[in-house]
Amino acid sequence: MINAAVWNVRGLNRRDHQVSVTDLITEHCLHFIGLLETRVAVGNVARVQRGMLPQWLYYVDYGGPGNRVWLAWDSNFVDVTVVETGAQFIHCSVFIRSVHSSVFVTVVYGVNDVIGRRELWTDLARISTVVTDTPWLVGGDFNTVLDSSEVCGLSGDIREAADEFRGCLQDTGLIHVPMYGERFTWHNCSRDARSLWKRLDRLLVNDSWMERWPDTTYVSLSARTSDHSPLVLRGDTSTRSTGMFRFDNYLARTTEFIPSVCSIWRHHIVGSAMYAITRKLKALKPIFRAQRKRKGDLSTNVSLAKGFLDSAQTLLADRHCPTLLHLEYCCKLVLRLASRLEQKMLQQRAKMAWLKDGDQCSRIFFRKVAKRRASKRVFQINTVDGQTLTSQSEVINEFIRYYEELLGGTTRDRLIDLRYLRPLARHILTVDEAEALILPVSPAEIKKAIFDIDETKAPGPDGYSAGFYKAAWPVIGVEVTQAILEFFRTGRLLKQVNTTLISLIPKVNNPTVVAEFRPISCCNVLYKAITKILVQRLRSILDTLISPSQNAFVPGRSIGDNILLAQELFSGYNQRNQPPRCALKVDLRKAYDTVEWDFLKATLTLFGFPERFIQWIVECVTTPSYSVCFNGAPHGFFRGTRGLRQGDPMSPFLFVLVMEVLTLMLQHRIEQNGGFSYHWKCEAIQLFQLSFADDLLLFSKADPSSIQLFKDGLTDFAELSGLQANLQKSHLILSRSAATYRDTLLGILDFQEGHLPLRYLGLPLLASRLSISDCQPLLHKIEARIKGWEGVMLSFAGRVQLIKFVLSALQVYWAMAFILPKHIIKEIEKRLRNFLWKGNLDMGYAKVSWQQVCRPVSEGGLGIRDIHSLNKGLMSRHLWRIIVHDSTSIWVHWILQYRLRDSSVWTIRTQTVSFGTTSHLYPSISPPEYGHLEDTWSWPHITDMESIDITHDLPTIHGGRDRILWTGPRGSFSSAAAYDVFRPPGPTVGWTSLLVGTFHIPRHRFILWLALQGRLSTTDKPWLQHLGSVCVLCQDGLPETHEHLFFMCSFARECLRAIRREVYFHWPYYNWSTVIRWASVRWRGRHVVNASYRALFASLVYHLWRERNLRIFQHTSRSTEEIVRIVVTEIRDLIICKQLPRTVSTRGLYRLWRIPWPVEGDAHT
Repeated sequence: MINAAVWNVRGLNRRDHQVSVTDLITEHCLHFIGLLETRVAVGNVARVQRGMLPQWLYYVDYGGPGNRVWLAWDSNFVDVTVVETGAQFIHCSVFIRSVHSSVFVTVVYGVNDVIGRRELWTDLARISTVVTDTPWLVGGDFNTVLDSSEVCGLSGDIREAADEFRGCLQDTGLIHVPMYGERFTWHNCSRDARSLWKRLDRLLVNDSWMERWPDTTYVSLSARTSDHSPLVLRGDTSTRSTGMFRFDNYLARTTEFIPSVCSIWRHHIVGSAMYAITRKLKALKPIFRAQRKRKGDLSTNVSLAKGFLDSAQTLLADRHCPTLLHLEYCCKLVLRLASRLEQKMLQQRAKMAWLKDGDQCSRIFFRKVAKRRASKRVFQINTVDGQTLTSQSEVINEFIRYYEELLGGTTRDRLIDLRYLRPLARHILTVDEAEALILPVSPAEIKKAIFDIDETKAPGPDGYSAGFYKAAWPVIGVEVTQAILEFFRTGRLLKQVNTTLISLIPKVNNPTVVAEFRPISCCNVLYKAITKILVQRLRSILDTLISPSQNAFVPGRSIGDNILLAQELFSGYNQRNQPPRCALKVDLRKAYDTVEWDFLKATLTLFGFPERFIQWIVECVTTPSYSVCFNGAPHGFFRGTRGLRQGDPMSPFLFVLVMEVLTLMLQHRIEQNGGFSYHWKCEAIQLFQLSFADDLLLFSKADPSSIQLFKDGLTDFAELSGLQANLQKSHLILSRSAATYRDTLLGILDFQEGHLPLRYLGLPLLASRLSISDCQPLLHKIEARIKGWEGVMLSFAGRVQLIKFVLSALQVYWAMAFILPKHIIKEIEKRLRNFLWKGNLDMGYAKVSWQQVCRPVSEGGLGIRDIHSLNKGLMSRHLWRIIVHDSTSIWVHWILQYRLRDSSVWTIRTQTVSFGTTSHLYPSISPPEYGHLEDTWSWPHITDMESIDITHDLPTIHGGRDRILWTGPRGSFSSAAAYDVFRPPGPTVGWTSLLVGTFHIPRHRFILWLALQGRLSTTDKPWLQHLGSVCVLCQDGLPETHEHLFFMCSFARECLRAIRREVYFHWPYYNWSTVIRWASVRWRGRHVVNASYRALFASLVYHLWRERNLRIFQHTSRSTEEIVRIVVTEIRDLIICKQLPRTVSTRGLYRLWRIPWPVEGDAHT
C-alpha cells in the first residue's frame, strides 16, 4: 500500500514550516504527500522545493489561487500522473511499484463556503463514476464537518453544510477510514472562550480500497507549525502472523471436509480423550490451511464463475443442444457453490447472522467486515504517564503488561474466613436442588450445548468455530462427548483447552490508552460447551438464591424492573417539599476482571453448592492462560490469578452470585445498625439497592449515618471480593430537599455529584416524565445508523431488512420502559420512512403511506411494527403483571405496596403513577370494552322466570382459586398479543399468497408489492406528466397505467408468449385485476411448482418495470428475448440453489423448468 499523507501546512515560505514537512516525511517513511494552502508565489516555488526534499518530484497547481495544492512524491517508489485538476482538488493516478498496480488519489482543499463547495461535491460525484472498481483515496481539508460531534466550541449552524457533505458521500460511495490520534484536526488558536475545534480534515476511500487493503487506518498528528493536523495513512501488516489459524465455516460446505476430518480422526492417540482431541485438531490445521489456499480469494472465484456462466449462456443463445445445456447447468452449480462459500465467509466475519435475505453478499457485508477489522487495528497507544508509543513492539508490550497486571497481578495474601460470611446466609440450596446440580451429564446435554453456540462467534486460540464441530459431529461427536464426560467425571481440565485469547474491542471512538479497550475473552468451543452445561444447571436455582433487587441473568426477571422502579424512586427529586433522599450510582472498576477467586469459592460454599459442583466451577475459572490478540495475531502468554472472563458463558451468572454477597453484607449491616434510614417509600419492602450485574444503585435517606453505612459496606466488600468503586465514575444524586447535606455526604463518600437526568442501563433516569429533549439520544442513534448506510446502494428490500432488524430494535428498548411522546414517535417514523423510500434522512415522496407499510403482510403491509401500538403493547405487559400480582417482580411488589395498596389498578389516580401506564392505556382497554367490578353497570330488567333460565344455563363452578386469563387468539398474554389488540385492524387482502414463496427474490417481491397496490410511479400520475403519458414499452400510443403495463401492453404479452415457449406457464388472462385474482387462487399453497410460478410472476413484473425505467431514464432498451432469458434463468438458478429434497414433486419441477435431474454428488461439484 502507498505510504501517504495530506496536510494543510498554512504556508510553506517559512523555513520552520519546510522543516516540519521534511520531518513528517522522514519520520513516517512517506512516498507521497499532498500539501494544502502552501501560499508560495510562482517565483519562489523552486526555492521552497530545494529547501525540503530536492530529489522528490513535485506537481504544483499554478492555476489555483495562491498555488493552493501541491503534490510531492518519491519516484523510487511511486509514479504519479495527474488526471484532472479543479479549483478545489487535484485528481491523479498513482502507480505503486512494490505491488505493480495503480490507485487513484484525489487531494482536496474545499473552500470555506457552502455554495462554493457544491462544485467540489459535483466534481467528486463525477470522478466516482470514472473510478469504478479501482481503489480510490480522497483526502485533505474539506472545510466542513459531518455533524455536531465534530465541533467543540461555539460555531454557527452546520446543518446545511453537513447535509450536503453526507449527500456527497452517498453519491460517491466513499467511506471513512478509521482514525487515531487527535480527535479534532483544526483549532482556531484562540485561548479564551472563543476557542473552537473542528474535524475539517479527513481521509476517505471507496469499497475497492478497503477490499484491497482492509487494515487501512490513519493517524491525526499534532498540528506542529500549522493549525491543522497532518493525516498519515497507515496499513502496515508487518505484525500479522501468517501462522495464526482460523477455521472458515465455508470449508465445512466442501466435498473435502468430511473425508479430511475422517483421515485424522481415525488415528488412535494415547492419552486422555481431551488430549486426543487437541492433538487431532492440531493435525487438521495444515489440511484446512491448504484447502483454503486452494480455494483462493472467494470474491474472485464468484467473479470468475459468473464469467464462465455468461460465456456458456452466450453459446447456448446461439445454438441449443444437450451438451451446451449441461455446460450451462454445471456453470450454475459452480457459481452457486462459490456464492454460498463467499456468503458464509462474509457472514462469519461480519457477525451479521440475522441478514439471511435481502441484499445478500452486498456491499454492506464488505463494509461491515472492513469496519470490524479496521476498528481492531492499533498503531499507537499512550501510557499512563502520557508517553506516546508508536513502535509496534512497544505497543504490544504495553498491552501485555497492562493485562498481565490486571488479570495476573492479584496481591491476595490470605484466604476468606467463612466464619465472617456464614452469618450473612439467608437462602441456601436445598438437598434436592444441590443433588440436581451434580446429576450425571448426558450425551444429549453435550450435543445441545455444542449446537447452541453461534457459528459466527469468534473462535478461541485453537481457531475452531462452533461451525466446525456441528458440521463434523457425525465423525467427532462420540469422542467430543467422551472428553466432556471425562471432565465431569474427574473434575480436571486440560490446560490447552482453557487457553484464552483476549480480543480488544474499543469502548470509544479513536481510543488512545489501553484502558479504553474492553477485553473480550475468546474461549475454545470445547471449554464453552462445558460451561454451557454448568450454566444450564445454575440457571435453574438462581431464582431461589438471588434477592429480588437483582434482575440480571435470573430467569423470569426483567431489566425493565430496574428501570421502572428506579424511575419511580427518582420521581420528585426536583421538588423541595418532599423528604430528603439520595441515591448512589456505583461504578465498579474493572468489575469482572478483578473478582478474587478465593472469594468466589467462598461465595459458592456460602450458598450451599455441593463440593463437586464447586470443584467443576473452580477448575474452569482458575486454570486459564492468556494471550493478547493484537492486530490479528496472538502475543504474550501469562497465567491468570483472578477475574471472571468476559466471553465465558458462565461469568455473568457467577458475577451475580458475587454481587449477592454485597446485598447480604449491606442488609446485615442495616439490621445490626440502628442508624440507617430507608429511602422514602422503600422501608415497607426493605429496599435499599437495585442491581443489574455491575450497574449498582443504592438508595437511602440523605443523612450521614446511612451514607457511612454504605461506604463501610462497599469498603469491606472490596477487601473481600476485589471489586472496588471507581470514585471518578461513581455519583451521589441528591434530591432538591437534601441540598443542605451536599458537602457532608460528598465528603464521606469521595464520590462525584450526579445530576438528573443520569444514564442508567442505557436510558435516562428522570425526576419527571419523559420529555422530547430526553429522547434526543434515541433519535441521534437512529440517525447515526442510517448515516452509516447512506453510501451503500441498498435495494428497497435491503432497507426493509435493516428497519426490521436494526432500527426497530433501537427504539424497542426505550418503548419497553417509557411512554414515548407522540412527537418523538412521529420523528422516529419520519426517519424510518425517509430511509425506506430515499435511503437517507432526506424528505421524499413516499409511494405507500407509513400506516399501510406498518400493517401485517396479510393486510397488504410489509410487517414493520407500528411504533405507537408497539409502545402500548410493551407497556401493557407491565400493567398485566400488576393485575396478576407477578411475584417475581420487585417493581410490581413496590407498586402494590405504595401505589395501589388496597385499590384497583383501574381506580388509582393516574397522576400518581410516574411511569404513566394506566393513563396511557386506560382509554384503550377500560370499560365499556372490558369493565371492572366497581363500574356502574346498566343491565336490562329481567323477569324471575328469565333469571331462573339463565341460572340453569350457567355451568356449575366447583372449588378452586379464581384466575385471571387472557382470552386473546394467542391464548396467553404477551407483548405481541397486546400489540395485536392495540394495532388498528385493517381489511385483509386476497393477493398475500403472491408475495410468499421459497424462490422469491426480495427486490422482486418489493416491486410486486408496489404493483399490487397500484403504487408504481406510472406516468398516468399527475406529477409525472413531464415524462410523457405514452407507454415506452409497446410505443403504441397508449397511456401508461398499471392495467396497461401488466399485461395489456403488446411488449408484455410478447414476453408472456416467449416464456410459454421456455416453460409450461398457463396464463389465461391479460387484465391486471383479473390476473391478480386468478393467480392468488391458482398458485396458492406450498407446492414447489406453485412457488416457482409465484416467483416467475414477481420476476416478470420486476423486469418489465425495470425495462420501462431503463428506457425512460437511461435511454437503453432490451428485447423481449433478453428479458425472458433473464427471468427464466433467475428462477432456474434459484431452483438449483435451493437443494430441494429429491421427491416426486421436485422431479416434476425440474422437468417443468427443463433442468437436468442432478445425480448424487452434483450439489458439491
